[in-house]
Amino acid sequence: MKTDTDQRLNVPRTLKLGTFHIGSSFIDLLTSGVLNRVLITDLALSATPVALLSALRYLLAPLSIWAGYRSDLRPPGTLRRLPFIWGGRLPMLLSLPLLPIVTALLAADPASVAGWTLALFAFLIYGVGTLISGSTYLSLVRDSAPPARRGQALAIVQVFLVISFPVAGVVYGRLMPVYDQESFWRLVLIGMAIAFGFIAFALWGAEKPASVPAGVDPTPPEPFLPLLRQMWSDVRARRFFLFLALGAVSAFAQDAVLEPFGGDVFGLDNGQTTRFNAYWGVGVVISLLATVYFTRHRAAHEQTGVAKIGLALTALPLFLLSVLAVTEWQALLIPVLVLFDLGFGIYTVGAVSLLAAMTTERHAAAYLGLWSMTQLLFRGLGIFAGGAVRDVALGISGSYAIAYASVFLLEALGLIACIAILQQVDVPGFARGEAKPLGATVTLAAADG
Repeated sequence: MKTDTDQRLNVPRTLKLGTFHIGSSFIDLLTSGVLNRVLITDLALSATPVALLSALRYLLAPLSIWAGYRSDLRPPGTLRRLPFIWGGRLPMLLSLPLLPIVTALLAADPASVAGWTLALFAFLIYGVGTLISGSTYLSLVRDSAPPARRGQALAIVQVFLVISFPVAGVVYGRLMPVYDQESFWRLVLIGMAIAFGFIAFALWGAEKPASVPAGVDPTPPEPFLPLLRQMWSDVRARRFFLFLALGAVSAFAQDAVLEPFGGDVFGLDNGQTTRFNAYWGVGVVISLLATVYFTRHRAAHEQTGVAKIGLALTALPLFLLSVLAVTEWQALLIPVLVLFDLGFGIYTVGAVSLLAAMTTERHAAAYLGLWSMTQLLFRGLGIFAGGAVRDVALGISGSYAIAYASVFLLEALGLIACIAILQQVDVPGFARGEAKPLGATVTLAAADG
């Protein structure tokens, strides 16, 4: 019988696991931020091939399901998650020294076949490593918490992710205020050292060899493709997939157009629009921390209402942004952006908690791999869709105001539709194991060892 102590979240251990995201942010920002800036701005290369490199990991997203499936199959007496996490993060780290070589080759010849081939190779390693280790890391966090606190554990480590990106940006900005090849080499090597240090600290002693939970019959595992079909056969899983997909598209469609919106509609300069990122970081962190605190006694499957509130509070400011775009009412721009950030933080806590609930004990990493793949693919699609809608609306109307208003309005409508979809997902029933499509009796035993 579980005692209250058994059901408490080990906060120090969760915080230690969260530092993994600090190391990850120093890796990700090098490829998604610093390198893109160097290639496009400093070397004046075309943005299209650079964007395609950045999008490569989204195209490889199905690997996250496979990696989760394989980690679930690890036999008792072995480590389940750590081999896959290290198997992804170490190649990512080792790919980073290729980046200064890429910039040197492309600076000498923008059409260098060797330069672009090496860039493709580096981003391929980076993308595969991200996908192999991402869902298995989430599974490690989930496994580390008792069932009632798994959503809270995932939300806490998400706070580290949100906080660490601005910190990494400040560090990199001080290390290389102006691009030159020597400074870029130094920045990459320091970033590698910082990333490795935090990742190693987070993962040291984070997992014990797996054992079969009490009451679980260790039947032979399902083959990969039949398992996917069985997962998909549950209508709750299909609806949750639709919720995540539409939510990712709707919440991130403004990602590539928000700063241009400030310049095209309100005439703000680069410095002013760059501060949009600071508002985002502060607002999301405040709402994340507050939501985690006020929902700390809720189990993961009880967070549907939180996700709905977050969706509504994210949709409302997007609708207001569409109104501001048409009316050009600049005085309300920053307050509305802050409101958007607050709502997005609440939505994130609710959605991340539901990720933990929409899994089974036996196939936890496979489910988390499916949900991670969904978010990655449709986040990328959403970013593309935002730019496409802006361009199409601008071509039809000839008005920047209408073009950006169209993006924000469609996002708001998509998030409202997500509320209706989520209403149809029986998350508590799924978490209790009612009418499981896998046909196995699986208990939600705590993995708090």
